[in-house]
Amino acid sequence: MTRFSPRFSPEARLVLLLCRADLESPARDEASRLLTESVSWPLVLQQVDAHGVLPLFARNIESLGGVPPDVHRVLARAQRLNAARAALLARGLVDVLSLFAGAAIPVIPLKGPALAESLHGDATLRVCSDLDILVPAQQVAPAFQLLLSAGYEHGEEPPVQPDELALLLDSNMEYTFRGRSGGLEYLLELHWDVAWRWRGDRRAMDDLWAEARPLVFHGAPAYALSPEWQLLYLAVHAARHRWQALKWLVDIHELCATSPIGWEVVEDKSRRFGWRELAAITLTACQQLLGTRIPPAFSRARLPRWITLFPATPAPSTVWQDALLPLHLMPGLPGKLQYLGRLVLRPTLAEHRLLRIPSAVSVLYSPLRLLRLGGKWGWPLAQAGLGRLRRARAE
Repeated sequence: MTRFSPRFSPEARLVLLLCRADLESPARDEASRLLTESVSWPLVLQQVDAHGVLPLFARNIESLGGVPPDVHRVLARAQRLNAARAALLARGLVDVLSLFAGAAIPVIPLKGPALAESLHGDATLRVCSDLDILVPAQQVAPAFQLLLSAGYEHGEEPPVQPDELALLLDSNMEYTFRGRSGGLEYLLELHWDVAWRWRGDRRAMDDLWAEARPLVFHGAPAYALSPEWQLLYLAVHAARHRWQALKWLVDIHELCATSPIGWEVVEDKSRRFGWRELAAITLTACQQLLGTRIPPAFSRARLPRWITLFPATPAPSTVWQDALLPLHLMPGLPGKLQYLGRLVLRPTLAEHRLLRIPSAVSVLYSPLRLLRLGGKWGWPLAQAGLGRLRRARAE
């Protein structure tokens, strides 16, 4: 049974108990007891909505009974809307997987309806806002052409041109398209990597694709991540979102509870690809909030102070916070310096669009990037520094 710290309010404890798929007897008994106490339902509804766990919470709490009628109506309406969106996204995913299968382009659906069905057997039990697919890096160019020819539109402005794809591949890990399903517009993110501009090589993605296995989603053929890669991908994704939304941690909890994970394999991969710290933080957060059973090797006595978890409401982060987050997670000074060098000095598509420089002097793109980043981050960093200085003086 999950043991909760005294820091959790009754509302937070109720959410944590009821946001998982399998409501075991101890959790059911604890939740039933909490429902006899005075609970702030507006706070509960705000938390399950902000943290993306409303469908599972609604299903579990309805099975317990004792929900006020007005709360029941709110949850039922939200469930209907989520079910409708899940059905439309599932149809959109079938369309895109069938499209790629017809062009013989390998594709892996990430998160979304495919993950919901693999974890819960029901796409309506997970909140999904868009579709994410992964293709090998060498297939990005034909994937672009395929999506555009099938009516998908660029989701970013200005659109990427064919001669810009190499720069996009080198400086990013995804690109957004807009698609339609049943009259609903949705975002389709095309990925070719999963972890920032972590390193300059493709070893992790080569390993991931070597272990991919066939998948059929509603009749559409595709590939699926191995359980170990599914865990690592979800850990990376949770880290990219700064572990704030409970939804990402629930995914990992359910995967650990239902899949035959080879923990020695996870340990080996996380060390080889420099994700050991990231995996340990993510799994420890799951353990502390949801009681996830994890090997001692991944368990931490405490998490770093700079991490904010549930019940805090997820908040948007700044550009520089997102960019510098990997420095907390990378092992050793060489790895940190390598990432920082790529981040600061490796020109991106933005610099090439800002100023067209002849190839003979393309080395000038690096100082141009420094100037652009200085203008972009200089003032936010100065504000953060001044804020710390004021707080230090006040103390």
